[in-house]
Amino acid sequence: MKKNSLQIPLLILALLVTFSISMEAQGNKKSKKKPDPTEDYFNESGFKHKLWYGGGFNLGFSGSSQLSLFSIGVSPMVGYKIIDKVSVGPRLSVQYNQIKGIATDGVIRKAQPVSYSVGVFSRWKFLPFLFAHAEYERENSAGVFLDGNGYLVYDISDGKVQTYREARDNVYLGLGYTSNAGALGYEILLLYNANTPENSLELPFSVRFGLSYNF
Repeated sequence: MKKNSLQIPLLILALLVTFSISMEAQGNKKSKKKPDPTEDYFNESGFKHKLWYGGGFNLGFSGSSQLSLFSIGVSPMVGYKIIDKVSVGPRLSVQYNQIKGIATDGVIRKAQPVSYSVGVFSRWKFLPFLFAHAEYERENSAGVFLDGNGYLVYDISDGKVQTYREARDNVYLGLGYTSNAGALGYEILLLYNANTPENSLELPFSVRFGLSYNF
């Protein structure tokens, strides 16, 4: 992984937080009274009310004369508002795949590889409906091996379709639109992966759809 790829989102986050905190500090007076921990949690400016929740859901089907694929996944996330416009938090993604097709032994077989990822993100909501998004993700993807004819590679010795697992780091930067005005809403993100392998045919751009609450 390129060192510069990790430095980009961290630098952006630092600049956004510094700028937003300084702007908000000019418009708010410091409170001299130390709040009670319980009251601070439940009041409108407490920890509970600074959290927002979101996530995505995907469902896919595809197939050919030799292979069929069914996939389903979820990607929950939780954000904490450092200040009103800037938030940070974790994101998790899990995807189950069921692949069924003709194997190299001539028999129809199937495999169920599961892919997952964990990451952290930061967001700057610079307009009520637009936000900037930076994210670091550790991805662990799984798939099946195919031979030159597109058949599932089946190992007779262990009686299984051969699968693989690949781990890599992703660094996403992009913009998003949200219909959320403090309640439940939908969001659309266009992201660029700054850490896409140079020797890969994979496109660095991706689109995400999801829901969010209290963002």
